Amino acid sequence: MMNARSWTATCGAIAFGVVVGVFAQDSPTSQPSQKAPAKTLTVTGCVQRAQQGPTGTTGATGTAPGAAATKFVLSSAAISTTETAGTANPPSTAVASEYRLDGEDAKLTPHVGHKVEITGMVEPPARTTQPPAASAANAPILKVDNVKMVASACP
Repeated sequence: MMNARSWTATCGAIAFGVVVGVFAQDSPTSQPSQKAPAKTLTVTGCVQRAQQGPTGTTGATGTAPGAAATKFVLSSAAISTTETAGTANPPSTAVASEYRLDGEDAKLTPHVGHKVEITGMVEPPARTTQPPAASAANAPILKVDNVKMVASACP
């Protein structure tokens, strides 16, 4: 009798472990995601060198502490959006007329003064306590994935 009870308890424990394992694997996918799907943007505009802020006595430019200095901006921006799943939306008006570009110097430097098409993702804006000013310092940041020249000069 003791052997049959041990065998039944062992089989029950194994079955319980398998069921718990299956539910543990399914639970993350069964919960709805609260994040909005990331959007890849294709932005057309003119690449320009960013104007550097005034330099203080410490030699640092007028950027926020811990923020990387913006070297390039995209002006006269017009965008169309494409969801990461590949479903294209019709072209829309620009979210911003200017973007700070976050990309490799080697990709962007050859295109200064050119009209380009840049594919990338927009970083969510950092919350700031300062009132917005009309400057590139408050423009959204576009993380550059790809750059394609459209024209050798900007209009």
